[in-house]
Amino acid sequence: MTTSKKKTKKRNLKHSRQGQPRTVDNTRGSTLWSFNYFRQSILTTLLDDLYDLESTGLDDKICNKIQSFLEYFGDAATDIPEGGFMTGPIYKDVEKFTNLYVNWNKIKGDDGECRQKRKSARMKLKEQRQVITNKARRLQYELDNNLDQKLLEAGYRAIGDLTTLVPDLLNNLTQSFNEFVKRGGTSLK
Repeated sequence: MTTSKKKTKKRNLKHSRQGQPRTVDNTRGSTLWSFNYFRQSILTTLLDDLYDLESTGLDDKICNKIQSFLEYFGDAATDIPEGGFMTGPIYKDVEKFTNLYVNWNKIKGDDGECRQKRKSARMKLKEQRQVITNKARRLQYELDNNLDQKLLEAGYRAIGDLTTLVPDLLNNLTQSFNEFVKRGGTSLK
């Protein structure tokens, strides 16, 4: 009889957990909102700037700074659970985006062939950004409960440093970052 009671209690406990809503805090300034802004706006505007820079590429110093802020965002997501069957961790998708970005900038020269290679590399980046977005949509609860706020802030600080260094080179990224701060993103005001 005690085993039956234990089984019933476990079953009820399991059922009550499943019935509870999985709510997230995506209000302006929250950790989840900061990550969502990264995937929705920061990555998109970076791609817009790469389109504008397709004919020339970027100086290695600037490329390293972009790579640095991308790595902060990947690191911030390392504790995010995979979120289900056949879903890899999201930080690996951010790492792949970072590597594709580095490959975009490794293409040196301003001739037609180099421009075409950078265009092809940018299209791969665009596809990878969509992979990140799709996975982030599925993992909102996990992102909300596991993102590293300090690393997110460090990533946004790195973007701020970069946009201060070259505000006219990365126009779209600069505007997106300024909008992030204006909307109450992290403690960067």
